[in-house]
Amino acid sequence: MHLRHQSEAHRESLKSVLGAPPDSAPLNPQILEVVEEETYRREKVRYHVNPREWGYAYLLIPKKAQGPLPAVFCHHRHNRDWTLGKSEVVGVRGDPSEAFGLELVKRGYVVFAPDALAFEDRCPTDIDPDDPFDAYMHNFTELAVRLLRGETLLKSVIWDASRGLDYLLSRREVDAKRIGFMGHGYGAKMAIWVMAFDERVFAAVAHGSIGSMKKALDLGHFVQVEFAVPRLLQVADFDRVLSLAAPRPFLVSASQDDPDSMDVVELYEKAKRAYTRIGASNRISLYHYAVEEPEEPYMTLRSRHRAYDWLDNWLKPF
Repeated sequence: MHLRHQSEAHRESLKSVLGAPPDSAPLNPQILEVVEEETYRREKVRYHVNPREWGYAYLLIPKKAQGPLPAVFCHHRHNRDWTLGKSEVVGVRGDPSEAFGLELVKRGYVVFAPDALAFEDRCPTDIDPDDPFDAYMHNFTELAVRLLRGETLLKSVIWDASRGLDYLLSRREVDAKRIGFMGHGYGAKMAIWVMAFDERVFAAVAHGSIGSMKKALDLGHFVQVEFAVPRLLQVADFDRVLSLAAPRPFLVSASQDDPDSMDVVELYEKAKRAYTRIGASNRISLYHYAVEEPEEPYMTLRSRHRAYDWLDNWLKPF
């Protein structure tokens, strides 16, 4: 079988277990707030992800830049904190080491940072933020309701990301041919899934929590409900999903101390074989580093800037 046809067969197999997509709807975009910072403008926006639900995001636009500009879709981590999403990515609150969107806009990128389903502005107002069980029950209900309808939560969050890209590409400031994606933890997994299904993203960085589902199950690790899909492992693990990004550039980045990335080297090598078969081995890279200080965050300053330099190489080639 031709390699392109083989990839399409793998993609169709994944679609078969992901279930039906949500109903489509006009974006109906709205700008809710504008904040002028010294070197960039921050807009809080919303748009329809489906007929019944709004998506919320921050859009950061560099000042004094000649457009259209390269853009990066920045997906937040999970961290079992449903009160934080887009705000941490753009440095409004939360851990400064997670504010990679803020650092990217200062490098000249348009930055799009949305809330994932159930986080921050998409977290129901009746959820008790001090009771993790309350939020988990809400998340599980989101999964269960979709399974009853023949859908999956994973299909919903992939769809939401595509709707975010629809909004991003509607902006005149953005160069549609230079779209990147960067995520940490939950966002890293979404970088893999979005690259597999949305060819509008040209280059991506997945940082942390990158390992096979099989290894996670063997070790008894927490399974995020968004990725609980019936029969998924019968079709593909993360290395196969990542291979569907080929030949587009992809950087896998993980700390050697990250318990959720224990087999990241094996995952990378399997995915790289797919890149090599189509002559694109130089377009997939692994940055597997040691944490130098005990209190250093998993997303270290060095790893962040390694990712930014890598994105520059593909999205700002001249």
